[in-house]
Amino acid sequence: MPEPEAASITSITMRQARLALLQTGLLDEVEAMISQAPRSVQIEWEYATVIERNSPLVQSLAAGLGLTAADIDDLLTLAATL
Repeated sequence: MPEPEAASITSITMRQARLALLQTGLLDEVEAMISQAPRSVQIEWEYATVIERNSPLVQSLAAGLGLTAADIDDLLTLAATL
């Protein structure tokens, strides 16, 4: 099965997101950021079933981690395979 193209991936499941972050060594850092975030962000992280590429949550985490748009695309591409 061919890998999905990064530009075509706009959403992934939270399971896929967490597994991709774990695989890339970013999960602990993200969880530390979430624990310091406002309660509304913590609730979104805990209960969301889908993560949208352009969501404020993704954009905020990416900025906090110093990720580029290409890095986000790479994470989404990885996550889509998990």
